[in-house]
Amino acid sequence: MTPHRFESSSIRRRLPGRTERRGAATGLSTPGNFAFGGVFVLVGLAIVLVGAKIIPVDPKGVHAPYWMLTVCGLVFALAGLVIWGMSWRQLASEKRQRQLRSSRPDDLALADYAWDPRGFVPSRWGAPAKALGLAAFLTLFLSIFNWFAFIENGPVMLKAVIGLFDLAAIWVWCRAGVNMLRAMKFGDSRVEFLKFPYPLDEPLVVRWWPATRITHVDQGSFMLRCVKEWHETRGSGDNRSTVLIHEEIWSGIWFLDHATTFTHLESMELRCDLPNDAVTTQLTADQPVFWELEVKLALPGLDFKESYLIPVYEART
Repeated sequence: MTPHRFESSSIRRRLPGRTERRGAATGLSTPGNFAFGGVFVLVGLAIVLVGAKIIPVDPKGVHAPYWMLTVCGLVFALAGLVIWGMSWRQLASEKRQRQLRSSRPDDLALADYAWDPRGFVPSRWGAPAKALGLAAFLTLFLSIFNWFAFIENGPVMLKAVIGLFDLAAIWVWCRAGVNMLRAMKFGDSRVEFLKFPYPLDEPLVVRWWPATRITHVDQGSFMLRCVKEWHETRGSGDNRSTVLIHEEIWSGIWFLDHATTFTHLESMELRCDLPNDAVTTQLTADQPVFWELEVKLALPGLDFKESYLIPVYEART
């Protein structure tokens, strides 16, 4: 099965609303990351123990309910665990690079990422689990400010601001619910690599195998794109924040313009020529670059949306 038409674009554009890091580097050394996360975990546990009245403190110095101290401590501890998770991922990447540099120094692709040379299968439950975790963390965090704003009858401006954040939290819960329903509705899908890795100077051909419950598709798109990832600091002083940036460098889109019927025994073959200035995958770089295939299909009920990493590297010499 083949798509109906193909279009490409070299216009660079930022991709909004993306929160998943593809690269392994964090910008700090692995020991530094573990130490930084450890501070959050230890402070959080100490606050939890105070809130549970295991560590005694002078009640006159406590200006909030003890349950709020427990929640505040959990927020700190969870933030530390997230940092530890990022550190573990970076440690695993560094270990893989060291092993392959000694045993297979010419295998740049496997040193860069733990590829399966046969293809890429995204985690079916990974995205819903992360979305639910984010929603739960945001709810815990906002519960502290909701207590001051609404239980303690805070100023109107505070109520308005926290109310907007509460609406955002509801939206995050809704998105998490949709992700969970998608995972429950669709089985695993995958991309089959016809070559590993794909050289920059040769046509790229992959096969997309649909999830078992994808049968009738009204319309859809298959977007191959090259993306650069980095973190950007905004604001100044106490108002500084760091956000994840994904910028599309190049894209090619195959379209399904009218209704199509799929079976789980039939694949969609996608073929295109990469641009002359195509950039190699660099998932271990400080500012990672990666190629991904994003599939969007309009279906009865919930639509299908998934992305797959594609190994595009410089040809071996």
